[in-house]
Amino acid sequence: DADGAYRLSNAHRKAIETLVVVAPLALTVSLLGLGTAATATAAVVFFWSRLAHAAIYTAGVPVLRTVAFAIGFGCQATLALRILGFV
Repeated sequence: DADGAYRLSNAHRKAIETLVVVAPLALTVSLLGLGTAATATAAVVFFWSRLAHAAIYTAGVPVLRTVAFAIGFGCQATLALRILGFV
């Protein structure tokens, strides 16, 4: 339906917006040799949280969408904190 297509389009746009943040973080962790089990887990969980976010967003479930987004944000924070030397 049109609403689902609209939500999927929005989910795609949001995925691109977060990729612009997480890709440089992940590349920086890798290039600086800062990879740990925590950063590897954060990268994997980020991927799955974004996949879940897209599916949930398309389905129109706002509360779960927020949870999936927050999990992805936490993964980004883990990478950033590792670069800054806090993790």
